[in-house]
Amino acid sequence: MNTNDIKKYKERYIHFDFVKLPGILRTHLIPGPVSFADLGCGDGPWFNLLHQQGFISEARPVYAVDLDNTRLERITTRFPWITTIVGSVESIPNIPDQSVDFVISTMVMEHVFNEKKYLFEVRRILKPSAKAYITTVFKRKWAVFYRRHKGEFVLDTSHIREYTDMEGFQKLINDCGLKILDIKLVQLKIQIFKPIFRIWKRRKRSINLGLRLLLMPKLPIPGYYELEFVVKRQE
Repeated sequence: MNTNDIKKYKERYIHFDFVKLPGILRTHLIPGPVSFADLGCGDGPWFNLLHQQGFISEARPVYAVDLDNTRLERITTRFPWITTIVGSVESIPNIPDQSVDFVISTMVMEHVFNEKKYLFEVRRILKPSAKAYITTVFKRKWAVFYRRHKGEFVLDTSHIREYTDMEGFQKLINDCGLKILDIKLVQLKIQIFKPIFRIWKRRKRSINLGLRLLLMPKLPIPGYYELEFVVKRQE
């Protein structure tokens, strides 16, 4: 993601704190506190929920990695004990080898220039028994959306790739030394009133009941899915 893409991303996407763990993530999380890393964390929407539920704390190392220092500063304001790292998720020398119990990296893989370097870096920092929860964009070849890039429908013009071949995708994961433990496709939907929040600037990352109700109405995006998967290091 280049400088212009980061600027557009910062203006277009505001990350609210998550209030519920996805089922596949809940299944594979281990009791905390754990050593933890969020790769491509943005505003850090996972941290508050994970902290409240005891999965992360000051007792174990927690890393937040992102290209945008402004977003990381927001995390530091809320969680001064989290180690923030400005940089690409394709190379994170600040995180030692085999030092992390759990990794989360959501909707990042479609943005990285070198997907294999990214996956090998996930593998490098995982402890032998550790797991990673990763999500990315998957679409059917007939998928349609209102955005287009190079003559094709795309979910976001900043995406370097959008995966269409499940068999090829699973081979990619395997070739990078990771074993898939769980995998799931979830229909992607667009929030009808989301454009309101692109111009409504807020400092708080929490979302009250009124805003949550406004964000509830959603329409499915034909042929587009969030691909969730959990991996561990191959033995």
